[in-house]
Amino acid sequence: MFRVAFLGTGSHGFGSHADPIALALSCLSEAGRDIFALYAIYCFLNEPGVFIGCFLTLTAAGIYVSSIRQTTEEDVESECVTRVGKLHRWPALKLIQKIKPRYPVVFVFAAVLVGYMLFVSFTMIHENEWTTHTPEPQWGFTSELESKPGDCHRRPLLFHSHRKTLENYDRFNNILLIVFFSHARYGANLDYHREVYSDYFPNIFYIGPASREDSGFDHSYDVFVDSYHSDEDLTDPSYYKMAGRMAHHMLYTALQEQDCYDGYLWVPFDTLLNIPRLEKFDREFFWYHSPWGLPVFNPAQDNNLSLGLHAPPVNVSPDPSINLTETWRGWGSDWCDPHVGVGVCMEAFWKVPVHLRERLAAFTNGETRLIGGSADTMYIPGRHRRIFMEVLSLFLETTCFLEIAVPTTLHLVAPRHEPILFVDHWWIYQPPFNASFVRQKWEEGYEVDTFHTFHWGERDGDNVWRANYENVVDIRRLLRESAERQQVVFPVR
Repeated sequence: MFRVAFLGTGSHGFGSHADPIALALSCLSEAGRDIFALYAIYCFLNEPGVFIGCFLTLTAAGIYVSSIRQTTEEDVESECVTRVGKLHRWPALKLIQKIKPRYPVVFVFAAVLVGYMLFVSFTMIHENEWTTHTPEPQWGFTSELESKPGDCHRRPLLFHSHRKTLENYDRFNNILLIVFFSHARYGANLDYHREVYSDYFPNIFYIGPASREDSGFDHSYDVFVDSYHSDEDLTDPSYYKMAGRMAHHMLYTALQEQDCYDGYLWVPFDTLLNIPRLEKFDREFFWYHSPWGLPVFNPAQDNNLSLGLHAPPVNVSPDPSINLTETWRGWGSDWCDPHVGVGVCMEAFWKVPVHLRERLAAFTNGETRLIGGSADTMYIPGRHRRIFMEVLSLFLETTCFLEIAVPTTLHLVAPRHEPILFVDHWWIYQPPFNASFVRQKWEEGYEVDTFHTFHWGERDGDNVWRANYENVVDIRRLLRESAERQQVVFPVR
């Protein structure tokens, strides 16, 4: 390259008495154009090089302009010396001094150019090494990488999920209500549920272990089928297989199938939802009956946290360093079962990255523990969808029980700087299994945001289960009463 530059200097009229510095700078200025053409191409091909390339362009342009000016001045100098050198020697020397090239300016441009030449050369040589040592994104920190709403395209839901809500009610327009069935007991359970809640949730995703056949072909696609570990066998006392023990696979499936929502509300079909209360929950945060949850303001109560007028929170296991399956029975037989209980869940727990286990440990005074309890109401913000799925998948690689895997996952991924909003969720196993339970709790000073188990019908004298449409009517009556308690305008059919 420099050989070409030296050959090019012959046209500039440097004689045998030319200043060596001027000769060197002229060579650099000529080479600058060639250097720019070669290195700028490389620089602009990578993102950091854009900045370097801009400087290189300015430098090369400055050197090129100085080169032209220097060449012109040298030509003038040569002509002046030839014409007036013999007759007017001293005036000619003064003229030459005035038009003599400004070597310091050109030298600065040349120095900058050489510096960038060395930098870019070093970058090219060590490119592979730098690329190899570029840190990869840490597993589990993908929450903020979710697609922007404008860039995301939802998969279409089934036809029944596009029903228009009451009076253009829009509180949950961008929320997906995921309703799961542990058994394929659809019928009126699904029809009544849809009739009540589609007035407020335009997007409902029903999922269960089998296709719906009770209403013929037109309704055979009402339910998204996920039969993973959905079999039930209660005959073997050594391996109690309960349907729904792995229902969190349905949760994972729903999250995987349906992207692009602001949030996901997960409930079984037999959980009653107090919609006027749920309106007040911030949809940017997790909702759950966590021991560390933050209660949501309730105008029907005095909101004094010390009174403890809330539903019981989920449970926390002892230190997992002990043998939980042999020494502890705090959660009952399901949690200590050797096939689905805490022993199996710990296999998944230790696979969770350390920085996520530290999140959970922040709740439990520095110790990592399992969280267990009802998984019948949980809200997952859309921006945390991906990380929730990543952690839940570790538990799904085992046969860890639903009511350990899901609550523990939430507390592993919930950011430390964000609250978990406390849901007054009640799990009952004694009647009344209808809206009367909510009214009883109101009289006692409590609130009911959701409760399980709610029955859409009952068994009659012949032990045959029959749907009762009065439950639909009574829920609507209850929602109207709740709206008055919450002091909100709320449409009811």
